[in-house]
Amino acid sequence: MNSPAGDGAELGPKKGPDVASGEEQDLRQILVAMQNSLSQIDGKIDSLSYPMTECLDKHAEHLDQSDRRVFEVDVGQTELAISQVKLNKKLSSLCLKVEDLKARSRSNNLRIVGIIETTTIDNMEGFIEQLLVQLLGCATFSDLFVVERAH
Repeated sequence: MNSPAGDGAELGPKKGPDVASGEEQDLRQILVAMQNSLSQIDGKIDSLSYPMTECLDKHAEHLDQSDRRVFEVDVGQTELAISQVKLNKKLSSLCLKVEDLKARSRSNNLRIVGIIETTTIDNMEGFIEQLLVQLLGCATFSDLFVVERAH
């Protein structure tokens, strides 16, 4: 809007030199107050920053320890799994050997049915040896033939 004089000046209160210096002082006071507030905020941020940094460092240390423990447990679990596989193979092998030994121990056993057990025979093993030699002949048995147990 143009002024009634038509010179392009705006209407409004005229500011003199006193008004300008008063506003400048107010602005300076506001600026100083803002700088003081900013300094106080910076001080409070700094006072919070150290404990937070210390807390974060502790959390990072605990996290590192936890990572190491998890890694150690994982390695231990892997070693245990490998050990278990080896032990299972060895157990299977030993079970097969035990079964083989059982079968071999039974292969030399003879069961003779029909001989009456009497208490008058003092040496049952010797009696059975003589009986087998008489029934099957001397050529059937080697010189090392022995009846180890008879009952």
